[in-house]
Amino acid sequence: MQTATSIPSRFSADLPIAFPLDLPAVRPSHGGLPRWQVRRVTDYIDANLGSTLRTASLAATLGLSVSHFTRAFKHSVGVPPRVYVIRRRLAAACEAMVGSSMPLTTIAHAHGFCDQSHFTRTFHEVIGLSPHVWRCLNARGAGDGPFVSEQKQAIELAIVEAA
Repeated sequence: MQTATSIPSRFSADLPIAFPLDLPAVRPSHGGLPRWQVRRVTDYIDANLGSTLRTASLAATLGLSVSHFTRAFKHSVGVPPRVYVIRRRLAAACEAMVGSSMPLTTIAHAHGFCDQSHFTRTFHEVIGLSPHVWRCLNARGAGDGPFVSEQKQAIELAIVEAA
C-alpha cells in the first residue's frame, strides 16, 4: 500500500492521501466501544460501502441507541461514524482508481457516492486534489514514459505552487 505526504483537510490535519486500510487503534479507556463491537461495526461498514449507511443502521448492528453509539464510536475510533464512513469510501475508491482504469463515475457509484460530482466534491474536500489529478499522480506505472513523467512533474509543480 502506498503512503504519501499529509494534506490538510477539514476532517483531519494529518489525513494521508493514500489511506491506510487498517482498523484504527482502539483506545482502551472507559466510555468507548469494546474491541469486538468496533470490529463488528467496521466490518459492517466495509461490507456495505456501496449502499446507504445511516448512523441508525450502524447503531442497530450493535443494539445501541444512536446517541450512545455515536459518542462511544467517536471515543473509540477518534472520529464520528459519518467521517469514518467517508474515509473508508474514499480509501476504497482510491484503491479502485489505482488498481483499474474504470471511469470515475463507475467508481463513485460503486463506493456509495450518489454521482461523480458528489464524489469529486468530497474527494477534494478531504484530500485536496480532484480524483483525476490524484489518479494521475498515483497511477501504477506512472513512470512508463517521458510524457507521463513530464505530466506528473507539471501536476506536482502546480500543487506545490498553489500551496
